[in-house]
Amino acid sequence: MKVFLAGATGAIGKCLVPLLVNAGHKVTGTTRHPGKAESIRLAGGTPVVVNAFSAREVLEAVQRAEPDVIIHQLTAIPASFNLRRFDEEFALTNQLRSEGTDHLLAAARAVGCRRFIAQSYAGWPCARTGACPLLTSPEPKIRQTFQAKECASEPGLVDFVTALRQ
Repeated sequence: MKVFLAGATGAIGKCLVPLLVNAGHKVTGTTRHPGKAESIRLAGGTPVVVNAFSAREVLEAVQRAEPDVIIHQLTAIPASFNLRRFDEEFALTNQLRSEGTDHLLAAARAVGCRRFIAQSYAGWPCARTGACPLLTSPEPKIRQTFQAKECASEPGLVDFVTALRQ
């Protein structure tokens, strides 16, 4: 299978490249840093330097790769960050989870890629009630990050997933 791995040099992406290659997949991996491209090549993938905030660059890279599946592992989480400034520290990752996701989904549609896997996480799934209902109104310092991770339930991704099932 041809796999387009967006974020191939991140914490999860750099582990996925060799796993996918060893499983027999042809991997095209993205990085935003030219200096990290060689690590993708050494892991057996084909590197491509892409600005995930450029719809044109993302589309061109996906068109060249002709993937069967796109895996979205784009993040920009700092190595160390101040939890008191959570939204500030996660601002770029939040943008990748919204705008970056939009660009990858548009590229997937444009090339007819029918499989799309997007990372997410749940760092605060429960409210402080003891009964653990889902948190619907997060603390002010994490609201932007909470909204960015909610992109998986937004119409663009839901419509794309629905189209895959048809």
